[in-house]
Amino acid sequence: MRTIKIFIASSSELKEDRDDFEIFIGRENKRLVDKGIFLDLELWEDFLDHISNSRLQDEYNNKIKECDIVVCLFFTKLGKYTAEEFDTAYEHFKIKGKPKIWTYFKNAQINTGSITEEINTLLAFKEKISSLGHFYTEYSNIDNLINQYRSQLDKFLPQFEQGNNIEVNPNNETSSKKIIEEPIKNTFNEVLTKRLIEAIRGYDKKANDFLSTYSDWESNPDLIPTAKRIIISGYVGVVGVQLRKLMSIGEEDFSDNKTKRYLENCQLTTIRALQLICYALISTLWDNQINNKTKLSQVQTNTLVKFFKNAAEENINGYTELLKILLETFSENKLELPIPQLKELLPKLEPETSFHKACSNLNALTQLLVDSSYSTTDCSEAENNLALVLENLNFLAEYRMISIKDINFDQQRNDREGLYLHNYTLLEGDSQANNNNQGRVRKETTPVISNAVLLFKDNYRQNINMVPFIIDYNGLADSGGSKICFYSFCNTYDDLNLNYNFIEDNSKVTIKKSNNPKPDDKDTRKINTWLAKKENRKDMNFDNVFHLFYEAKKTLTGIEEETVDDIF
Repeated sequence: MRTIKIFIASSSELKEDRDDFEIFIGRENKRLVDKGIFLDLELWEDFLDHISNSRLQDEYNNKIKECDIVVCLFFTKLGKYTAEEFDTAYEHFKIKGKPKIWTYFKNAQINTGSITEEINTLLAFKEKISSLGHFYTEYSNIDNLINQYRSQLDKFLPQFEQGNNIEVNPNNETSSKKIIEEPIKNTFNEVLTKRLIEAIRGYDKKANDFLSTYSDWESNPDLIPTAKRIIISGYVGVVGVQLRKLMSIGEEDFSDNKTKRYLENCQLTTIRALQLICYALISTLWDNQINNKTKLSQVQTNTLVKFFKNAAEENINGYTELLKILLETFSENKLELPIPQLKELLPKLEPETSFHKACSNLNALTQLLVDSSYSTTDCSEAENNLALVLENLNFLAEYRMISIKDINFDQQRNDREGLYLHNYTLLEGDSQANNNNQGRVRKETTPVISNAVLLFKDNYRQNINMVPFIIDYNGLADSGGSKICFYSFCNTYDDLNLNYNFIEDNSKVTIKKSNNPKPDDKDTRKINTWLAKKENRKDMNFDNVFHLFYEAKKTLTGIEEETVDDIF
């Protein structure tokens, strides 16, 4: 096993990017282990508890000299010691030929009020490294950074793979005995961008203004990124997040890994869109059954039982069928749809329709990915199929999602009436789903439900509550930021735990019922003492998700007990 040591140098303002980069390296290690490579990431936070007689920065500099790679990240300031770390790496590279240095400057929106004189040192540093002949790269968000750097790793790491035939020369350059193919033209997302910006113009004012102003935008390289950003911010949050990742992957240099991840994300984007609609329908049907108790057919009941008892996540075909049965349930029972445009979607779910075929084609990618028998042609076909699916779901550009955290009551002295403070996060496609800086507060005269993920069109008070099918894990854990997770499946035949997927990286999150029951609400002193502890509030919030899931199951299927003995 060859260990490649990587050091990240950056100022404290990019801590979130460093944390996400660390997660990315962990995922890469899972992929690289079969190639005999391990990426050992060094973060300056790892040294903070280290006791040494020398200056702590000297410890960093010595570690840099031992590393194979140094990644420097910059935003609005240089960082107290980051320039020194770059100089150390650069001087050592001139002598020893390592570490390999990658420098990235973040190009993103900033609050002008946060700009200080330190930005001058950053601009001076830019000029300095340019004069050294060192090239830097810009990145717009963490996805963009990760995808760019993954492309660099794909070029850099083959020389260290077990059983390769790549030779390394003394100048730290690689040569291969294999015949190098001509680079493939990067046309990823051209079709997707063109079709989706047109599809949402009737629902998104920004898209309509853009197309009305720039009819020739496709021929202007400066306007194409703008069109992509409009699409990402236009589609409802969770779909926008997936499109952001897809667009970012498309900008990478060509590689086999890029092709694979592009196909995987075409599937994931489809699944998230179908899940969102299915969960909105199930949540609305649950509310209806509590208030009106509509009698469902055996087929409809069996479909809901299957959903609640699934011990593995459904594929695209499964969600397409679930969506069809749910829409038929609303239609046959004359129930009001939570999203009116869904009425037009029902006939498109019949076999042999273009929408149904597109979903089936995207589902079929699974076997290509398992067999590793995919090509750029498959990417082109997947892009067209995804475009067709999202064109038919263009009404999602009318909707937004927010995560309501806690709700406080504010009443100052001499105020006749107080106001409720809703602490919330607006879930947008062009923002990280776990960004700690997105929290907002809104004053209202009446409260809404706390710890809720809400889907809404114009007014967030008129909403579809998506809990327990979509949750904000960080909101429930009271840990800051948002971590939006979609329900995946239940351990029906085991411990009954609920499994969710985090939308940023599709990692699994499990909700377990705690062994920490809340005291009786009637005992005020005891319940107040219990709630004073953060861990108790966290247990209470996750237990509530667990309870709500099984309440929904009971209401919609008639299965009353939370046991593995439920009858299918």
